[in-house]
Amino acid sequence: MDSSLDLKKQCLIVHVMNFLQEELISGTLSEEKKESVEVAIQCLESAFDIDTDIKNKAGNENLNLLSLIPSCHKVVVTEEQMKEAEACKNNGNIHMKNASYIEALAEYSKAITLNPNNAVYYCNRAAAFSRLEKHFEAISDCKEAIKLDPSYGKAYGRLGIAYSNLNKYDDACQAYKNALKYDPGNAMYETNLKLAEDKLYNSMENAAPPEHRPLDISQFINNPNLINMATQMLSDSNFRNLMSRFMSVQSSGDPNLDVLIQAGQSLASRMQTADPNFVENLRRSLDPQNLSGQNQPQADSNVGTDKPNSGEKKPE
Repeated sequence: MDSSLDLKKQCLIVHVMNFLQEELISGTLSEEKKESVEVAIQCLESAFDIDTDIKNKAGNENLNLLSLIPSCHKVVVTEEQMKEAEACKNNGNIHMKNASYIEALAEYSKAITLNPNNAVYYCNRAAAFSRLEKHFEAISDCKEAIKLDPSYGKAYGRLGIAYSNLNKYDDACQAYKNALKYDPGNAMYETNLKLAEDKLYNSMENAAPPEHRPLDISQFINNPNLINMATQMLSDSNFRNLMSRFMSVQSSGDPNLDVLIQAGQSLASRMQTADPNFVENLRRSLDPQNLSGQNQPQADSNVGTDKPNSGEKKPE
């Protein structure tokens, strides 16, 4: 049998095992069913020779299996199930308020099991996932909420937070824009959008080659090479005379390009005479990656200060 096919099967089994592990901690299974699921995990691990290397390889690719199952129709939910689900949601909200995020996650999962047609339950569970640093799961729940209610602004907002926490700022910006589309004027979404746009700009700037990065004019003003060259040229009587002739031509309105060309040639000659490597050295000195000491890009030592704001007043 093809070894690559075996590896694909093993990775699929690991994702199934991960799904079963999440079900174990979701709080929706009875003790008897938990034992059955634990046995199933052990059987899968043994039958498909799942070792630590395979687990680590598949673990780097977070896959939500439920997101691959298309929703063909809404599940029929009784009035009693709706009431139970709402009670679970309210319990989850209390746990969120008390920062008991695992317990909140379990209550929201119960609510979804009872009534999978309610977008709020998915959106609230996404908030719990985000608090537990499970951002891929948060994204999946936000998308499920949006499927159920395409105009649900809060789901887009929480989707933006999850994308931002994964440094996917392009996706985050789009999510925040959609959030503002359905909830215009929301100050938190506006702030988070600005943060994501700044992060996106900075990431693009740092990824671009030096010649394509935005130029900081202060680098010219404060560059000692430029200051030294300008001082030398202004002290040269020949250059001053040439510039005087150029200014006279400008004031008289005579479009004599010869004087301008001569001034340019003199400038180039002066630069070459003063330092044959001046142009190359100047280019390097203006490259932020090569600046010595100051203006070097620093590691973000205060990550928390520019994280997206997820501080909503309360869950729904």
